[in-house]
Amino acid sequence: MTVDYDPYSYELDADPYPVYRELLEQAPVYHNPRQDFWALTRFDHCLAAFLDWETYSSAQGTVLELMGKPIPTLMIFMDPPRQTRLRNLVNQAFTLRQIGTLEDEIRAIAVGHLDRAFARGDGRIDIVKDFTAKLPMDVISTLLGIPEHDRDAVRGWSNDVLHRDPGNPGVTERGMQAGAFLSQYFAEAIETRRKQPRDDIMTQLIQAEVEEDGRPQRLSDSEISAFFMLLATAGNETVTKLLATAFYWLWWNPDQRKLLVDDPALCRNAVEETLRFDPPSQYQGRVLTRDAEVDGTIIPKGARLLIINGASGRDPRKFDDPDRFDVQREIDVHLGFGYGRHFCLGASLARLESRIALQEVLARIPEYEVDEAGVERMHSSNVRGFAGLPLVYPPGSAR
Repeated sequence: MTVDYDPYSYELDADPYPVYRELLEQAPVYHNPRQDFWALTRFDHCLAAFLDWETYSSAQGTVLELMGKPIPTLMIFMDPPRQTRLRNLVNQAFTLRQIGTLEDEIRAIAVGHLDRAFARGDGRIDIVKDFTAKLPMDVISTLLGIPEHDRDAVRGWSNDVLHRDPGNPGVTERGMQAGAFLSQYFAEAIETRRKQPRDDIMTQLIQAEVEEDGRPQRLSDSEISAFFMLLATAGNETVTKLLATAFYWLWWNPDQRKLLVDDPALCRNAVEETLRFDPPSQYQGRVLTRDAEVDGTIIPKGARLLIINGASGRDPRKFDDPDRFDVQREIDVHLGFGYGRHFCLGASLARLESRIALQEVLARIPEYEVDEAGVERMHSSNVRGFAGLPLVYPPGSAR
């Protein structure tokens, strides 16, 4: 039996895990000659590739349709030492300590959106459109100082940048236009901050310095703008999709949902289980700088390769009963945020937002159903999740 893995397939978007299961067992080092890429799925293989950044390079892009083509100047599309310099500068304004002080503010933002959504009292909430699509962008906007009246536009541009059409793996014309709008928006915001500094991360990044070759170094305007675009797209989409996916699987597994309702502290672990079980970012692309041998197979220098972290979380060699969603599962490590030099810079913020959101929603509607007729999936080669997920509950029962 020949396994066919096509990351642009809408059918794969619906449920990639049967294909991943075949890859894990039959083709752990997979080659797709038609689309000219390789793929790794087993946990140990994926982890080793993440750690070996010198062989598995990010410098030619990490999304299949962009790899080997002219790409934006994004931190995730770089290797050390260039990536290290940018990461060190960004870390000055994006510290764990700063993220930890945001809990009350994030909870207030979440409560505000939920108050408005549940005020309708009609027994229905689209958890994506009413909540999960708004929360992360509002949090990021608060950090960056993006005013409320601009947030819907920035969110819409971010979604358009990531969308892919079937049979056309490239960035859409609408996506390219949206990327240009985002770039222009952030360029103007940076110029404003230089003239009038504010108490926000945008200003902190403009002012951040590191010592390099005995001289202080700062981020250029293009580097700052590129980081903001990364936050607005990847940072926004990760939490939006992660949360909706969690609510979906908690509907499928009401016993697990009840555990969270009875013990909200478990929501922290539920976030990790969702990242293992069905992560928003399904693969990370690399280009090989030299030949590499994996499980007896030689992958040639110059090959495009996908590290499918979405499959690694279902590897029975690493996780017992991997197709079971278990919010009490003890997880020592998963690859839902990548690993090594390119571990997600916003992982702590995403975890905090997601834990708060799960707690606040389940406190209001401990029991709900999904209206399957209204479910909408978004379509991207590497991001999996919902564009719409209607939850229904007895009218008037929301707390």
